[in-house]
Amino acid sequence: MANPAGKNRSSDAELRAAVAAYEESGGNLSAAARALGVHRITLRDRLDKAPGRLGIKPEKPLAGGKIAASAPRVRRLPRAGHVRRYIFTSAQNNTHLHRVAWDNLQAYRAHLDALPTGDCELMVGTFSYQMDAYGRKAVKRGRYKAPDRELWFDPEVLAFAKDESVELAPALVWCGEMNILPTAQHPLTGMETYNGRKSNIVPHAKIELVSVASLAGEGTKLNFSTGTVTQRNYVQKRVGIMAERQHAYGGLIVEVDAGGHWWVRQLHADDEGSVYDVGPSPSPPIRIRSGKVERMGGSERFVDSVGWGDAHAAEMALWVRRLSWGKGGMLDALRPRRQFLHDVFSMRARGHHDMKNFLRTYEKHVSGEGGVEDEMRVTADFVNESLRGWTETVVVPSNHHRHLLRWVNDADPNLDPLNARYHAKLRQRLLELMDDGLTAKEAPQPLLEWALREAGMAGDVRFLREDESFVICKGHGGGVECGLHGDLGPNGARGSTRNLAKLGRAVNKNHDHIAAIRDLVYSGGAAALDFPYMLGPSAHSISDVVTFENATRQIVTMYANKWRA
Repeated sequence: MANPAGKNRSSDAELRAAVAAYEESGGNLSAAARALGVHRITLRDRLDKAPGRLGIKPEKPLAGGKIAASAPRVRRLPRAGHVRRYIFTSAQNNTHLHRVAWDNLQAYRAHLDALPTGDCELMVGTFSYQMDAYGRKAVKRGRYKAPDRELWFDPEVLAFAKDESVELAPALVWCGEMNILPTAQHPLTGMETYNGRKSNIVPHAKIELVSVASLAGEGTKLNFSTGTVTQRNYVQKRVGIMAERQHAYGGLIVEVDAGGHWWVRQLHADDEGSVYDVGPSPSPPIRIRSGKVERMGGSERFVDSVGWGDAHAAEMALWVRRLSWGKGGMLDALRPRRQFLHDVFSMRARGHHDMKNFLRTYEKHVSGEGGVEDEMRVTADFVNESLRGWTETVVVPSNHHRHLLRWVNDADPNLDPLNARYHAKLRQRLLELMDDGLTAKEAPQPLLEWALREAGMAGDVRFLREDESFVICKGHGGGVECGLHGDLGPNGARGSTRNLAKLGRAVNKNHDHIAAIRDLVYSGGAAALDFPYMLGPSAHSISDVVTFENATRQIVTMYANKWRA
């Protein structure tokens, strides 16, 4: 058979034309041959000769594309009466497992999978970090360790890898396709619009939570990052060294019910790998250590405290009050050593937001909610309901507590006959306190405490003073500060989660009613979503901060009349 390449020697110009046609066609031999009007074999022969004769190596262009974004795989919801659970975490390439943390997550998955009312699946999102881009000249002397050249993951991780998008419920998506550098200080930045109004779970070495505002009547969008089960393995430059301090072992647990409702909680492992969870309903709190799952029982206390979202007793949603403090509710289930109440008194009756607003004042007159003393009685009743003999109750200084003092100081009782007598009563007591040495700065909490006791509050309740610290779990990394409400930040700044993160210490806060985790700061929500002074979109949620005995924390969000599935 004749050789299609022919016996004639190809010219240099023909070789260059062959290379150009091949590259212009995107590496398609047939298309390039047609463009030149030669046989495929002739083209192939010329391409083979080009490197040796001309020093030109034909390159197939790296090119690709797709018209539409990838759609997530949709998981079927569990059948009625059942709950589907997932545990999510992440793993870095060429990095060893934190063996204890991994084994504990595996043990918890097996425990949940064995429950008669549901099953549990473990998913791991992998991410890559190019350690070998920095050689021995990029680190301090004696610190260089040559990395493996191949992209490698522990085989145990790969058995659970899910690097794709999965819709777990109609409004919740696992974003396994995400590959975010572990050195990203805030991995959820820019994801507010990702997947539209659906909440997202992103694999990353940090544990974070960002709440995204929604219109009134819509659920708040929540974006989560998972934490990881691989060890610290960072380039020893500034960004990498700082990322080591924010590296978080653990994962997230997700519960989905038959109605498509879902709940997400953090499973933050301490450095020893122990993991705590409030537990699946109706279980008591769970501790997983050394690969064994233990349920709290008897005199044990796995939960150090619950920092409730801002209470606002006069505005609290009744279903939230029942789920939180009603018999058999969240407080009774967790049995914390202490509970923290923020903004327990709302000052709804005569808040400074609308003190000079005639229409709002008249509206309160019509609805019968304009009496400050009546609101104080409502608040005292709530505090009494929240008390338990086995837990310490601590009231944190809050901006709405200061509103009471502001009213006593600023209001003109001549213009408010309904509250004139109570205003005089509070002012008289305030002057007596100041005669005894109380300063104006210290006044809000003592005044509120006296007013609540006069209104019928009973029991042992501790009222923290302004700027009084209350640190829990002191034996674990310096503990967690719980004496900050969150309205006051450092150096006179607003007390946002972002600003309080600059303190460089673990803090549980509230104030803005927005659930968030940023660095060492955990922020709770509120006990209601509808406040008269609120207009426009908000990121509020009914969320509480649970701190366990080892100082690890979870944010528990109440939704669909439940706080867990």
